[in-house]
This record gives sequence, structure tokens and C-alpha cells, in this order.
Amino acid sequence: MAEILSSMFFNITAIFMAENCVSSHQPPSPLCLMQAIDRFRSNEHAILVATDVAARGLDIPGVRTVVHYQLPHSAEVYVHRSGRTARACTDGCSIALISSNDTSKFASLCKSFSKESFQRFPLEESYMSEVMGRLSLARQIDKITRKDSQEKAKKTWFEQNAESIELMVENDDSEEERVNNHKQKRVTSMQLKNLQQELNTQLSRPLQPKSFSHRYLAGAGISPLLQHQFEELTRQKLDHGVNLGDNKRRKMVVIGQDCVEPLQALRSSGQEVRMDVKEMTEKRRDIESLRRKRKEEKKRLHDQRRKQKKRLKEVDE
Repeated sequence: MAEILSSMFFNITAIFMAENCVSSHQPPSPLCLMQAIDRFRSNEHAILVATDVAARGLDIPGVRTVVHYQLPHSAEVYVHRSGRTARACTDGCSIALISSNDTSKFASLCKSFSKESFQRFPLEESYMSEVMGRLSLARQIDKITRKDSQEKAKKTWFEQNAESIELMVENDDSEEERVNNHKQKRVTSMQLKNLQQELNTQLSRPLQPKSFSHRYLAGAGISPLLQHQFEELTRQKLDHGVNLGDNKRRKMVVIGQDCVEPLQALRSSGQEVRMDVKEMTEKRRDIESLRRKRKEEKKRLHDQRRKQKKRLKEVDE
């Protein structure tokens, strides 16, 4: 479980600026937990990636957004998680990432709160190519490092157990095999280094929408959110007395790089979506019924094959 959480944390931090991410995904000591919280508080743009260990008992002023990377299993946990924001008469928002496999669970959650509609967070598709690029690199790095860690752990376990029973471990690999293994390790190490450098390079620059250029603004793919950002940027420049007619070459600001609060984006571009909880509940029952029938059919076929093998064995005897 710890390995899965570590892998998930690495993939999440790969999407954002790694140095702004604070981890609290393992059962920490009180000192480690407080150090992580202090790091989170000291950086205005920090991201705290945590399990439900941070869902209760933490009162951190200024938390504006809570993102449920995995949907909680109960309404109580959802309330405690979401309660980390909008505290002390301030506002904030809670965003849940819902996959196709989570729709039935989400329907049950909405039913618990008697909710028939929700606001869909405006997803800006033009950013996704860069996000997926970072995530792809992170997964490749994670795959290589996990494989290496598993091999080292397996070797260490074998050596420790062999030592405990006073068993001499001999290396039966031939010279050719040792040379090949050494070459393979060098290739893997170089591949890992290149992937890490590429990921660090991508993390060092802000996410940029695909439809925009550093030199000119492309008209295609402008969402209401990006249009709002562009209008705000233009207004700021005018308010500060910037002479837009100056012939001097200026650095073009890419729209979408400036910080926009999720709550602001939700209010300006979020769509109200109505949800038929009854229909989703019936659909969930149908899916569960279909799964149960498939499981029963699989068991029936397994028993049938087992009985057939038993009869054939009795005939042979």
C-alpha cells in the first residue's frame, strides 16, 4: 500500500512544480507532520498532497481549495476533507475528480447530501497535452525506479535469510552474463537520467495552453475562462499606464500562466449539471446484477470443467 501511495504522489507532483509539493502520504510522526504543515503554510502557492491523515484535526488558515484525487468512500470523510477550506467565514471550493468508474459512488454521495445538481469545473483541454507529457515521463521514471527497488529488496531479503541460516550464497552467473547485466544497468541508469532531466525541464516552466504562442495569440480554442484571463491582463496593463503602442519589443505574456483561483474559475465558467440520482442508482444496480451473473456463470463453468476432469480421471483409472 505504501508503494502505491508513493507512486501516486510521484505522479501528482509531476503535474505541478515539484518544489511546491509537500508530502504527508505516510503515517508520519507528529514532528514530521508538523514540519510538512509548516512548509505548506510558508509557501503561498504550495500544494499539500495527503491521505485522510490530514482530513481531521488540522486547522490551516488560508486554504482555498481541496481536491479529492480519489473519491471518499463515505459522506462523512468527504465532509471532513472539504472542511479544510472555507473556514472561519471565508470562502473556498472543493473539487472531486470523478472517473467513469466513480459515477455510481458519486451518485450515492450526492444522494447523502440530497443534491440533484452540481457545478462542473471548467476543464481547459488546451493544457492537457503538456499535463499528459509530464505524467508520461513521471510514469516511465516511476516504473524504472520501482523495478530497481524491487530487485534490490528481493536481493537483500534473500541475502539476509541466507545469512540467518548460515547458507553461503554463490554467484552462478557467467562472465558474459555479468557483463551484460552491467551494460543493462548502465543503459537503464542513462535512460533514467535523461527522463529525469526532461521532466525537470518541463517542471521548470509554467503550463501553457496549446492554442497560444509566445509571439502571437491564436484565435482558435479560446474558452470563456481564457477570454476572461485575457481581459483581466489587458485591464491590468491599462491601469498601470503601459503604452501598448510602444514599438520596442516586449516579452509576450502567455494567457493562462497567471494564477487564477479555482473558485474564481468555477464562478465565471462553471456549468450547472443536473443529475438524476434515481436513474444512476438503477444503472448501478443493473451493473452490479450483470457482474454477479458473470461471476456466477464463471463459477458454473469452472465447476463444470472440474467435474469433467474428475470423470475423465476416473475412466482412465
